[in-house]
Amino acid sequence: MYHYAVFLRGINVGGVKILMKDLTQLFEQAGFSRVRTLLASGNVVFASQHATASKIKEICEEVLARAYAPGIKVIVQDSDQLEAIVTGFPFSAPQDSIQRHEYLVLTESLEAATTIFAQAPTPLESERVAQLEHCICWEVPRGQSLSSPLAKHFAKVSKNYLVTTRNMNTINKACTALKLLSV
Repeated sequence: MYHYAVFLRGINVGGVKILMKDLTQLFEQAGFSRVRTLLASGNVVFASQHATASKIKEICEEVLARAYAPGIKVIVQDSDQLEAIVTGFPFSAPQDSIQRHEYLVLTESLEAATTIFAQAPTPLESERVAQLEHCICWEVPRGQSLSSPLAKHFAKVSKNYLVTTRNMNTINKACTALKLLSV
């Protein structure tokens, strides 16, 4: 069996409302096993006999379109990809008193991440940003997650690229949940 984390874009934040128990049932009916949702923002882990993330994406988007609405997009990470993101996250705690949030901007491709990163404005002095393969790692002071120039940039590019942003705590939880599927 192969293990995947799926991150739905744009649900339960002003878009389509999906209860996580319904999402679990929908993905189980699609043939996935050991389905588990994390939080209420469209984070799912499961096991599947399918060996490619592209096949998982196709199945997930198809069942979501039938059950809810066309156009719900997902970003799929296999267990190795997610582990590489967690271990490769480049920022360690700075030696100052500023409280920060750590985010991961997931994109659907290395090319998209490279373009989004290249077009990003200069971060504020208290922010940090780096590209990690098909993701962008971003650290921002608390209270500025929606107002900094980088925050506005990431919101703007979501109109042209498939991206979804998750707090690193959520990514870590998904990685841990994927590991538990293996035992």
